[in-house]
Amino acid sequence: MSGKESKSSLKQIGIIVAAVGAVGLLVWSWNTNMTLSQVKLGYYCLSCKQTEDLSAYRDDYPTNWRQYPRAMSDSVLYCVLCKKGPAHPVNECETCGSIFILHLFPKYDEFGSPSCPKCDDAYGQMAKSKGIDLMPKALNR
Repeated sequence: MSGKESKSSLKQIGIIVAAVGAVGLLVWSWNTNMTLSQVKLGYYCLSCKQTEDLSAYRDDYPTNWRQYPRAMSDSVLYCVLCKKGPAHPVNECETCGSIFILHLFPKYDEFGSPSCPKCDDAYGQMAKSKGIDLMPKALNR
């Protein structure tokens, strides 16, 4: 094998390794950034003060998935436990880890994410002044 042939072979091997690495990086990036994370939290009922997992609402669909009338969001449903009250979805704050009720007294940051009533103290105090408890003790034990 001459020097030119070995340089050409090394170039080809380098190109193949770079192409395989690029495809691997693309697959990893797609799986990391483009897949949706599972919703782990559920719904909190304002009437019976109980929390139920999202899967309970999906079971026996559409019977359990009934929108509550006059709610501020179509995500507010009738409670699957008491069948009376509005059940609001809950969210976990990425900053402090507190769990709070969504769509009851909504406020969003500049990126469209729901504001945490614990991290945004003015927001939390405003909700309390209106008699709205966005962080019931049942959610944050």
